[in-house]
Amino acid sequence: MGSWFLALLTATVVAAPPAVPGAEAKAPVSKVEAGVAERLRRDVTFLAAPALKGRGNGYPELDVAARRIQGELKKLGIKTQVQRFPFIAKVARKQQEAVLIHGDSPRTLVWGRDIEALGLSGDADFRSKPLAFAGYGVQIPGGYDDLAGLELKGRVAVIARTVPDLDAFAHLPRGERSLLARLKRLESAKVAGVIVLEEQGLRPLQREEGPVKMDIPVVGVRPEALAEACGDLLGRLKTIKETQKPDSHDFVQAPWTVLSLDLKLSREEAQVPNVVGVIPGRDPKLRKEFIVLGAHMDHLGMGERHSLGGAEARGQVHPGADDNASGTAMVMELARELKRARPKRSILLLHFAGEEEGLLGSQYWVQHPTHPLESVKFMLNFDMVGRLDLQAPELMMGGLGAPKSALEAAKAFVPKGFTVSVDVGAAVGGSDHMSFSQAKIPTFFFFTGIHGEYHRPTDTADRINFPGMAKLAAFGKTLTLDLANAKTLPAFDPETAKIPMKGDGGPMRIAFGTIPDYADNPKGFRINGVSKGSTAETIGLQAGDILIQFGDKPVKSIYDFMGALGAYKPGDKAEITWLRGDQVMKAVATLKGRS
Repeated sequence: MGSWFLALLTATVVAAPPAVPGAEAKAPVSKVEAGVAERLRRDVTFLAAPALKGRGNGYPELDVAARRIQGELKKLGIKTQVQRFPFIAKVARKQQEAVLIHGDSPRTLVWGRDIEALGLSGDADFRSKPLAFAGYGVQIPGGYDDLAGLELKGRVAVIARTVPDLDAFAHLPRGERSLLARLKRLESAKVAGVIVLEEQGLRPLQREEGPVKMDIPVVGVRPEALAEACGDLLGRLKTIKETQKPDSHDFVQAPWTVLSLDLKLSREEAQVPNVVGVIPGRDPKLRKEFIVLGAHMDHLGMGERHSLGGAEARGQVHPGADDNASGTAMVMELARELKRARPKRSILLLHFAGEEEGLLGSQYWVQHPTHPLESVKFMLNFDMVGRLDLQAPELMMGGLGAPKSALEAAKAFVPKGFTVSVDVGAAVGGSDHMSFSQAKIPTFFFFTGIHGEYHRPTDTADRINFPGMAKLAAFGKTLTLDLANAKTLPAFDPETAKIPMKGDGGPMRIAFGTIPDYADNPKGFRINGVSKGSTAETIGLQAGDILIQFGDKPVKSIYDFMGALGAYKPGDKAEITWLRGDQVMKAVATLKGRS
């Protein structure tokens, strides 16, 4: 599951402990299910093997995975093709020089120690451009404004990377908090370039989210490297936090502080694969319509980006067994079953690359469909389907653009032994079905829940519940056949396609440190664990606890929980009430802000 989903998790999980290995279902399985489970085990084990190096985008090992998928489909007699699209795999410096001049004292900044380019940076070749400190680069109409009265045209703007959790920024839309949005604003102001203050240390030069390349140079600089030339920048940031008022400053006055920058970046483009397979329908009329089964086959490679494992995880293989070798294997297994079943409508099998970098593969396919987009009537997406809970097996099923009635009707096909919770909108997670919903195609999304190995090197094949996956495969097959053979299909519902994203930034201000259980629970909001060093751990919360009260707010779901967080700011205290079995427990928590 992609990095978009991290936004929903930020308020709940910061870092999570590993789960217990050997996640096998305890319920008895039939001989048929045992065979399915063994095939799923084989496919997931191959895709999540260390040799595939985490199937990173731009890695040759992602092509190895694509060839394996294509080969399995060809064995079934399914026609396949590989659709390729461009991806910036590597950014490197070809030319670099940065000289900071304070008064008449020039100092050369050392690349990789004092200064580093951001992957989206444009090239630069300028001399003696004055610097202007613009705080966080934030503008709120009628409120806080870092840029008010500051001359920016032709200057190098200096801003902090992260917008802090302050009341002054409480109603700043989340999109406006992003570094990219602030850089775009400065670009519109015709700055010569931007220096991003890297208070946590320089970041390596790599592909950034958003555009491949901006029109202005953007470099990260350690505040210490600018300290003498620009005064006490960290002190200015501290003043902003204390007063909640801008403390911008133009360094064009004597002694001038200017920057000369010569920067040229090269970008190494890779052509990454989407694998496409088609099972033709048997009905002469309906075969022109398609039901899509989709899953993304890419993951995080060696953890260069989006890893939640911390600095020590960088350079380690992120196997991505659940995310998303499980969904990839599921679609391959469904292809085997559906080829024999011969449904009336055609089945389009899509294995996407680029999901972890922002749904790139699915968006590319929707924009460049291999089959007429208007012929695609429904999309089922499988992402992280390998971790059914052993004690309470439950599938979380989302419907983005699907009528609520269709989700409820799907429950009729749930196999014995586990339940399905259904929802629409934000709860369905950030995955490739979003690309189809945006194209006004109704979707179902299948997900067995977040866990402590998400986006970490510990997401390995030995933790997958393969018998549980076999039961899900049976459910997926039955549901797909019901859609593929139906006289009429559920129409796109624009109401369920909406993904509400609160603009006030409320619940994102607090990091409480729980690993959420997204399944419905009649008693409250059940958690799957707590993060090390978090507020939740400090007050004694444990996996399996059910939150029922946060301050004066009753908690019945994750949405109640996140809404309750939105009423607090860092440093506030709140009494938390939860259930542990039949025992009611309480503690007063001192709440922490997001890092």
